Amino acid sequence: MKSKFIVLVVMAALLISTTCYATFAGSEPRARPAFEKMDSSTGEVNVSVLNLREGPSTDYPTIGKLSKGQVLTVMGRLGDWYAVYDPDTGRVGAVYGRYLDVEDVTVPVSANVAEKKEKTSPPSSGKIVLTEDEQKLLELVNKAREENGLEPLAIDENLMKVARIKAKDMVENNYFSHQSPTYGSPFDMMRQFDNTFKSAGENIAGNKTVEGAFKAWMSSETHKKNILNPGFKVTGIGIENSPTYGKILVQQFIGR
Repeated sequence: MKSKFIVLVVMAALLISTTCYATFAGSEPRARPAFEKMDSSTGEVNVSVLNLREGPSTDYPTIGKLSKGQVLTVMGRLGDWYAVYDPDTGRVGAVYGRYLDVEDVTVPVSANVAEKKEKTSPPSSGKIVLTEDEQKLLELVNKAREENGLEPLAIDENLMKVARIKAKDMVENNYFSHQSPTYGSPFDMMRQFDNTFKSAGENIAGNKTVEGAFKAWMSSETHKKNILNPGFKVTGIGIENSPTYGKILVQQFIGR
């Protein structure tokens, strides 16, 4: 509840900031962009480095640096700028729209989603058993965390269900994206399956081997940041055979 309140406060601040554009002597006042709320959207950074700012203008100070390929939650639009949430750091700010590829997909929790959940969820009773591939990925990730002085990630049974369903969904519906046409963003999907979190992240890969996927993640600053995030405490892993990639791998992370 506290995190939702903070997000709402920052969104309000961003909205108010659109009324603070300066006017210059002898010039007409600038038109103020209206805040357009966007529901369940994600955006991917399309430049090497993108500034996350306090408000929708270069006049506002930078509060963070974003990398190419980084996925953000888009909460709304302010003219040529987007109000975004960075799940890696928990920061809320504004980015220039040209440098963000936004997937404008809204997926309500409907009867169809409930049916999909019932069909694809593994049994909820009993201790969850990892497959050989899932265990291998968990060991690689936790070894990397240990080498960097971090606590190992614990398997969360409920998050395992979500990651497995996401991997299966990607194979069955032939897509490769953090944004699911069935469940929406990773964060929407986690909530649909009753996961609560203060911070969350997701890594996805298509590779012939688990080792190859892990190596690719560790070579990517954004994916590596999820693996070595000290705020993440639990994880869920889903790996499905894919006719396109060999294997589809999904690893989700939660900090509570």
